[in-house]
Amino acid sequence: MGKIVSEKLATKDDWIFSKSFHSFKIYKVNSLKDYIKQREKDTGLKNIFLEKIDSKKPRKKIIKIILDKLGIKLSEKKK
Repeated sequence: MGKIVSEKLATKDDWIFSKSFHSFKIYKVNSLKDYIKQREKDTGLKNIFLEKIDSKKPRKKIIKIILDKLGIKLSEKKK
């Protein structure tokens, strides 16, 4: 492991506190539907990742559903 050379603390002018470093946005919402509406309005993109997935389905089936939503088609392996 490397040794810490400097114990100087970051100040408000350092790069870690720059605005471009932090590119996140806080959404105040009451429900998941409100959050999805705000995100779609801000970005102009349709939501595909915040859909409910039945946890009782097998893992392979869940992955197939997600890939289908993304428009990715995989060929089945022959055994």
